[in-house]
Amino acid sequence: MVPVTGNFQAETALNPLAQEALLAAFDSGWADPKKIGQHPNRAALLRNNALESISNRLGVTPDQIEVTGEVGLGYFLSLAGLLTPEKTLHFGAGDRSGVIATVRSHQGKISETPLRSDGRIDFTKTAISQNSVLAFQLANGETGVINSLPTDLPDDLLVAVDATASGARVPLPANWASAVFDSRTWGGPAGLALVAIGKSAHWKNPLPHISSARRTYGTYSLPLLLASAVALENFQPDDLRIRGLNKQIRTAVKSAIPDANIAGDLDLAMPHLISMVFPKTNGEEILRTLASKGFAVDSGSACTAMNLQPSHVLAAMGHPTDGNIRIAIHSESNDGEVSALITALQDVVRSQQQR
Repeated sequence: MVPVTGNFQAETALNPLAQEALLAAFDSGWADPKKIGQHPNRAALLRNNALESISNRLGVTPDQIEVTGEVGLGYFLSLAGLLTPEKTLHFGAGDRSGVIATVRSHQGKISETPLRSDGRIDFTKTAISQNSVLAFQLANGETGVINSLPTDLPDDLLVAVDATASGARVPLPANWASAVFDSRTWGGPAGLALVAIGKSAHWKNPLPHISSARRTYGTYSLPLLLASAVALENFQPDDLRIRGLNKQIRTAVKSAIPDANIAGDLDLAMPHLISMVFPKTNGEEILRTLASKGFAVDSGSACTAMNLQPSHVLAAMGHPTDGNIRIAIHSESNDGEVSALITALQDVVRSQQQR
């Protein structure tokens, strides 16, 4: 097996300090913090400190955060908790599949907002009425494109923010009602999602429940929460340098492969993501050939990458979906790896296009 010399997939290794914290937490954070006793009290103190740290960096308060062990459940809790059958649900054509699944289960009226060719949500095409909920993707996980809300929204609009791609990089909009975060966006562990409830008077637990005192079930791994807090505390994305590497890849690819289609504008996007389409190629074959050269990239939809389903985001932008790859630049990515990836990518694409 060829060793990976350059990881440009969305996932990255756990932050080393978070890894140390995780191992230590298995010794000190194993007890149930909701119980009474010396060990539970210690676990509760660790939990509270972690929530305080995370909330400070995400721009929320500790009492607004609910923790769950599954990002997909986080999408549902964040959005469905705001819905009633009487409300109209607006969503974007580029939303995650987990969000779209919740949209499809809504018993009231739904309305899809299209994307512009640059990947931004086109709010000029949708009239958002009173008594509505908006599923709002703060940044897209494929193109990195950052969205902003229009200023003429109804006063009673409830905004459920998908911050699973933006993480700590982009602040929440001022009028958010709920939000969901993925620990992996700041180098934290998988298996941990954070749901923030900003307008608790309008949110109700959408799952079957007995106690009204508990907003969610709250079952999650405390060691993972502690590791996530440490990872966020030490998250240094080095965005200026990473944006430069992103621009280097885009410029080199367009120069060598003029018919390459690069989705989104870097000036309107997070610095570390690139989604490209190469005509007359196969994305899965590009991925596998690059892997044989030691480079790990992604292909297909960011929501269903395991079976390489075509990207609904690119389709909504009006781009072709065949020959698509996605690149994520991490803080540990260096100039040499990026230059080598560019060379390998050019060779692989040219080889396929010349067949």
